[in-house]
Amino acid sequence: MSTHITTTSNSIIEQAYEMALTTLKDRYTAGGIYAGKNQFSDIWIRDSCYAALGALSVGDVEVVKTNLETLLAYQNEDGQVPLRVGQKWFLLKYLGVDSKTPQARYTEDKGVSVPADGNSLFITIVERYIQATNDRAFLVRHFDRVKKAMEWNFAQDSNRDTLMEEGHYAGWADSLKKAGTVLYTNVLHFKAVKSFAILCHYIGREAEAKHYDYLADCVQSALNRTFWNGSYYIDWISPNGKRQDYFSTDGNVFAIVFGVADRAQSLKIQAYIKDHQLDQGFSTQTVHPPYKRSLVYSLFHFVNIHDYHNGLEWLWLGCVDAVSKSMLGMNAQAKQLLERIAQKIVDHGGVYEVYDGGNPVKRLFYKSEHWFAWSAGMFVWACHELGMVPK
Repeated sequence: MSTHITTTSNSIIEQAYEMALTTLKDRYTAGGIYAGKNQFSDIWIRDSCYAALGALSVGDVEVVKTNLETLLAYQNEDGQVPLRVGQKWFLLKYLGVDSKTPQARYTEDKGVSVPADGNSLFITIVERYIQATNDRAFLVRHFDRVKKAMEWNFAQDSNRDTLMEEGHYAGWADSLKKAGTVLYTNVLHFKAVKSFAILCHYIGREAEAKHYDYLADCVQSALNRTFWNGSYYIDWISPNGKRQDYFSTDGNVFAIVFGVADRAQSLKIQAYIKDHQLDQGFSTQTVHPPYKRSLVYSLFHFVNIHDYHNGLEWLWLGCVDAVSKSMLGMNAQAKQLLERIAQKIVDHGGVYEVYDGGNPVKRLFYKSEHWFAWSAGMFVWACHELGMVPK
């Protein structure tokens, strides 16, 4: 299904939307949604789930269903959904070596931790898929395994405060040594618990629905009690209890979009973004202030991508921020941000993974992935959320 913008005043957004939609659809495969065309030509759970938001926005439900079924086929006995299906060893893929048969990977590629956000994204997309299709048969068939994925999240809560704990490199920003209780992970965890409660309601499992509705309230309360500092949600709490007061854009803008923050809190988050000019580039900055060098994976310093999650620009984060602004009635600011993102898509003839000064990263040891489904899907989704394309 192809969707076209009808508002003539949004010509730059129209051009970018068509490029993003082309990129997204180009990554559809028989097994689901590939992350990219080169070093990321596998089914990554983060990339494919974020891309699925765009796919569902344009009615491409079958590829989302296939993607979910592929991930379920490789779900661990303990309930963890894999980080990736395809080439198990990323370095081999980066060097151009493909696995002859698909393999699953369950730890992040440094081999230190299990990814903490994958199950939450998976459950959220299951709920979005069901809302889009009313595919009751799919949910009934897979319900026990989706519930197992939900239970896996709570198994990561060792101190029983309803929040997940994690090790180094366990989030999407997997070059950073965050460990303990991390905002981004737990905002997604909250959304997943809410989504799972909705799924329980959908098939009449009311006792479970009531239980997970209650747990969602507990997670939301714990998030606000643990992370809110009066102006924004802090980044993480270390295992020793030390508060890491960085402003991490991901968890804060998702807290607005997913309803963790109330309106007063949401406006304070946006005020912080404005006061520190975090949204004045083409996309919204990842963090303020920058992380200390010691928090970055050491090898990334050696190969000159120490700023991968610590200064470089990620198009998809700006898309989430634009949606969060729109939800607060900040329509002019949301549109301006989306237009700046659109301009970069058009300037560079497509959607790339990560940018440096507005240009796709191109360094000796690393080049930004082109045909990047995650950001393409998020741009498509944001255009729909802002009403810049037909619903």
